Amino acid sequence: MSIQERRLEKGWSQEELARHSGLSTRTIQRIESGQKAGLESLKCLAAVFETSISTLMEEQTMRPEDQKDQPQQAMINKIERDAIEFAQSLLNEPEKGQADSLSKIERRAINYAKDLLKMFKT
Repeated sequence: MSIQERRLEKGWSQEELARHSGLSTRTIQRIESGQKAGLESLKCLAAVFETSISTLMEEQTMRPEDQKDQPQQAMINKIERDAIEFAQSLLNEPEKGQADSLSKIERRAINYAKDLLKMFKT
């Protein structure tokens, strides 16, 4: 998983990652564009992403073709997590009296969310 993928998984911009890690935005840009990060930068990033420096070092040595789909995959993973969280929030049955006030669209949305949750659980 690349630094960019880790950042996107958290939903952070490069500026936000820079702020959390104590690095400059330019350093983040350089690392994400393929330049190797120095040991001090890796220490800061490992702390922010709660992983080891050696894991980040291994990821830097991956071939570019191995990393080409990672940013897209990170976004897909985030969308999946958001969909699951949304579906789980809708699973709570409405209190008595509220069920009658749900519109047809709201009931369809709840059923859709339940179906999504079933898909992700399998």
